[in-house]
Amino acid sequence: MRSFLINKNLSFYYWLKKRTGKAVAFKVANAIEKVILIFGRERMPSRSAAIRNKVKRWELMFLIKKSILIWKLMNYTHVTR
Repeated sequence: MRSFLINKNLSFYYWLKKRTGKAVAFKVANAIEKVILIFGRERMPSRSAAIRNKVKRWELMFLIKKSILIWKLMNYTHVTR
């Protein structure tokens, strides 16, 4: 999306350069491009957050396996009956 906006801004610069002149068109297009670059940023995922989520998934998986193992052991020894 950002590259699309930058290309549109470049087209706008060429169109404006014909109408107003090179100096004015450059200033206007430059200001617009700064806005695109500042507000058009996509948030990059944090690597530490991905690792933290992976660890949480592993902990949950082991907790479920542990619960199943305990349940099977209790049923095998007839503790629950």
